[in-house]
Amino acid sequence: MELDTALKNFADAFAAGPENSGVVQWRTPEPIAEPMPLGPIVKAYYARMRLGGRPMVGGALILDLIDLDDLETIQHEWGWMRDKSGQEVVDPSWNKDRIIIAYRHGDAVSVDGGTAGGVVHGHIGAYSCKIADDLASFFQAMAEAMVVEATTYDYDVCDDDCGKLPAFLDDMRAIARRVLGPAGEAGFMEFFFG
Repeated sequence: MELDTALKNFADAFAAGPENSGVVQWRTPEPIAEPMPLGPIVKAYYARMRLGGRPMVGGALILDLIDLDDLETIQHEWGWMRDKSGQEVVDPSWNKDRIIIAYRHGDAVSVDGGTAGGVVHGHIGAYSCKIADDLASFFQAMAEAMVVEATTYDYDVCDDDCGKLPAFLDDMRAIARRVLGPAGEAGFMEFFFG
């Protein structure tokens, strides 16, 4: 799938979801000032998306999207550490090409800006899982999942014990499997539904 198509679908799903907040709009690519080296795919994402007002996907798929102005600051929470003297230094175990583009309850979504399509990972504390082979697939899966949660379930996806409805989880698995493949399905479900 093309990145433009996936981002348009995501922006449309975002606009249609009453639980979402802030602004997420697709636009024809505009030049951007990179606050740090982004790599071609992350730069293409920010050139095509207008994000404002602390954009957040609502519902069970809650995801805070990081706008370009906050991007460099956010990276320090994941790719940096303090050495013995207290100085902030790049964490040697962190892949320097990974760019955090979103948060979920303190966990993060990164895109590998050093890969052609932008491999997407979920970071849950020190644990990481691969969610998608490319950024376009990630946003397509998100768009389809958001539409199902809003239209099929009207955001009512929990049972009386606050657990996710099995039918809802089955629908999320089916979308992830079809769009992301088996490995992506596992990562998507782990990151969003643990």
